[in-house]
Amino acid sequence: MLSLEANQKMTDDGNNQKAVVQCEQLTKVYSSVWTPRSKSVRALSDVSLSVPQGRIVGLIGPNGAGKTTLLNLIAGLILPNKGSISICGHPARSIEARRKLGYMPEFPVFQGRYSARAVLRYHGALIGLTRSRIGVEVDRLIDELKLQEFADRSCAGFSQGMRQRLALAVAIMNNPKLLLLDEPSNGLDPVGIIELRSLLKRLRESGATIVISSHRLGELEKLTSNYIFLYRGQIVSFGDRIVSKQTGRLRIGLLSGGNNIAETALPPNALLDVTDTELAVAVANIEEIPDIVCSLVKSGARITSAVLQEENIEETFVRLYNKGA
Repeated sequence: MLSLEANQKMTDDGNNQKAVVQCEQLTKVYSSVWTPRSKSVRALSDVSLSVPQGRIVGLIGPNGAGKTTLLNLIAGLILPNKGSISICGHPARSIEARRKLGYMPEFPVFQGRYSARAVLRYHGALIGLTRSRIGVEVDRLIDELKLQEFADRSCAGFSQGMRQRLALAVAIMNNPKLLLLDEPSNGLDPVGIIELRSLLKRLRESGATIVISSHRLGELEKLTSNYIFLYRGQIVSFGDRIVSKQTGRLRIGLLSGGNNIAETALPPNALLDVTDTELAVAVANIEEIPDIVCSLVKSGARITSAVLQEENIEETFVRLYNKGA
């Protein structure tokens, strides 16, 4: 599992690939002239990150962590109090940046009297497509997002899942280099979620970079191993606030003496749990296991078993949240 750390750039191994989205020391404070300074809300604080082409990145964290604020800043919907953002080398909010960007909000809203087809034609005109190209793209998106049955119905009667499908169609109409999705699976049935997953993988394979804010961690884990964990407006890394750089749990069975052996053979921040006959040790990668076992044997441990249990994203989320709280 790969986590983006504060002020650390995510880059391809050895490729030094140019960033599709780059944020430098972003700070966002919500306040007004009528709000006392003590009541201001610091949604983001000095957030820096860089994501290259062709990645799907999960933006995770508890409610109020700043995820939607970060997406809105990248999309150019709000302005930061401090810091800078670039999209494919262009400043956020510039025409060039917006041409490279697709955005799907958590709660999309459409004119109720418009049909899905009319909404797509309208957005095609907004991004400057020709009339003939609009027709081609609208037909393609209606087919790709399974909107055929609803294409000519009024949006006022759409379920949440159908609004999500239409919002995604709008977001990808311009074949964006960067796609920002805020809870894209809200309201989708299991078949819709599977279809969404397949579509996002195809977009990534075509070279798009996708940033997804979602609480459905199991679904994110099927799409990516790259995550940004936000907590109280900051990026929390595996080694920053969190003592253990754990990506797995090594369970070691012993004949006896677990408590005494653990104290002498293992660093305290690596030990997760201990009983007389079993140790649970945090490991960052599989290469650490022989050294751990060797250290225990030298300390007199009589090992009966060693099993590595990899930490999934839900377990990581809970661990990071509990340690940061």
